[in-house]
Parts: sequence; structure tokens; C-alpha cells
Amino acid sequence: MNDAFKELFNSKLKLKELDVGLQKEFLQAISKYLDHGRKDEINGRTLGFVLKQLDSLTTFLDSVGYNNEEMVRIITNLPTILNTVDDLYNKYLLLGVLENYQKNDLRREKLLNKTKDFMVGFNKIYARYKLVCESGYERLSWNVLVHASDREFCSIFVRGTYKKHYQMFSNPTEVMKWLESVDSSEFDIESAKNWEVNKELVGRYEKRSKGIS
Repeated sequence: MNDAFKELFNSKLKLKELDVGLQKEFLQAISKYLDHGRKDEINGRTLGFVLKQLDSLTTFLDSVGYNNEEMVRIITNLPTILNTVDDLYNKYLLLGVLENYQKNDLRREKLLNKTKDFMVGFNKIYARYKLVCESGYERLSWNVLVHASDREFCSIFVRGTYKKHYQMFSNPTEVMKWLESVDSSEFDIESAKNWEVNKELVGRYEKRSKGIS
């Protein structure tokens, strides 16, 4: 990693104020991310690109309520999170369906401690959510929407010896075809922004992302 990138991360994330061990973990993880981009000739991982993405990501994470150390831990856990900030925001809003409306801390805990779960794309999460709703399956959970493998998720909806009302398919292939047919653009993000669990975050994030203090 060249000095320009080191200075960028020190400036934006205040690395030098953090535990030396965490600094080392972060620099190792982010170096692999940057090296991977050069080695595979992935366009865009320039200093300017990383600065833009880091600004957007830290604005979002700050709006959620993470401190500087927690932001560094999240990026260390999943450096590629820098590539998909907009997708992350949409996923976070949709996953509000899982929240405890009093504490509203499930997503915050998962993003910090199970960061790699957020590698799952918005399209998959929405398709799973739509099937859960349309099938009448009542055990909505983080595992069902995010963490379960395709095999595990599909098995819920395949008819067994004792057929349940939500078991709508004969085999896992049928389930996957149904999921792949779902168009996630039909999800009303603007409506999700008005859910009670999202209102405070949306107000902070969209205000800050527009540069309004």
C-alpha cells in the first residue's frame, strides 16, 4: 500500500488513535483488497474511488451510530463493503422488517459482528422476503432472510411427508426458479424509509450525505 492510501485511511479513520493490533488487522485486510483490485485489473480502485466510497460508507456508518473503532472493525471484517455502499443502505432499510421496535439494534449488531452476512445481495434478500410473505411462512428471522444457504432456505418451502401451507414447491429447483424470477426493483424503498425503525437513520443519513450539517 502506498503512502497516499495510508494517509487517506489515517485521516478518515483516525487509525493512529486505535489499538495497534486493530491497526495491523485493518492494514492487512485493506492491503489485500487493494492488491486484489490491481492483480485482477478491476477498474476503479484508485485513490479517488476509495476516497469517494470511504466518505459514503463512513457517512452511513456514522448515521447508524458506530464510533470510529467500530467502523474500522466493520471494514476490516469485509473490505469489499466499500464497493457497495448504496446496496448496503437499501439492504439495511429492508432488513428493518426483522427489528425489535423498542431496541432497534439487531441490524447494528449484525453489521458489526457478522459483517460478512452483508455479502448477500439486496436482490436475494428481497426475493426471500417476498416468498416468505406470499407463502405465509411465519418464522421470519435473520437466518431465513440472510444467513441460510440456498439449500437451507429452499428446503423450507419444499413439500414433505406432512405438507405445510407454506410448502408451495415440489423440489428446490422450483424454489430457486421462483426466487430468480423476482424483480427487486418492485420493492418500494421510499416506503421503507418511512417505517418507524428506519425514520431516524434515514433523516440523519440523507441529511449528511447531502452535506447538510
